[in-house]
Amino acid sequence: MKKLVNGFAKVVEAFLVILMALMVLVVFMATVGRYSQLFAIPWSEEFARYCMIAIVYLGLMLASLQERHFIVELVPLIFRKSPRVILGVNVVVTVLLDAFAIFMASYGWDIVSKMLAQGKLSPMLKLPLGGLYALIPIGIVLMAVFYTYRTVEKLRAASAGTVPEDEKEATT
Repeated sequence: MKKLVNGFAKVVEAFLVILMALMVLVVFMATVGRYSQLFAIPWSEEFARYCMIAIVYLGLMLASLQERHFIVELVPLIFRKSPRVILGVNVVVTVLLDAFAIFMASYGWDIVSKMLAQGKLSPMLKLPLGGLYALIPIGIVLMAVFYTYRTVEKLRAASAGTVPEDEKEATT
C-alpha cells in the first residue's frame, strides 16, 4: 500500500511541477509580449488562474501526505511527554477533517454538476467550468484520504510500539 501511495504522490507531484513550469512560462511570455508590444497572449491570465487553482487543491494532497500543511502545534508542545494524548488529538482532527471533506465533496459536487449541466465554458480558453470547479472537491477529498492514511499509519506504529519511518527521518 505504501508503494502505491508514494507512487501516486510522485505522479501528482510531477504533474504539479509541469503545471507550475507552464504557468510561469506563459505568464513570462505574456509579460514580455505586453511590455515589448510585439505580441499578446490574451488567455494568459485565465490560464495562470486555473493552473494556480489546480496547484493549490492538488497540492493539498501532497501536503497532507508529507505532513507539511499548516498546523498549530500547541497540543504536542503541552503534552510532549504523553504521546497517547497527541495521538488521540490526531484521531479527532482526522475525523473532523474527514467530516469537512464529506461536506465539501457533496456541496462541491452539486455545484460542479449544475455547471456541467449548464455547459458553461471559461471565457478565453473555452474549458468547461464544471471540470475546473471539480478540482476543489477532488483536492479536498484527496487531502482527507491521505491525511487519514497518515493517521492510520501512526496508529499502527503506536500499537506496534515503533516510530513511523518518516518521523525517524525527521528526528535525526
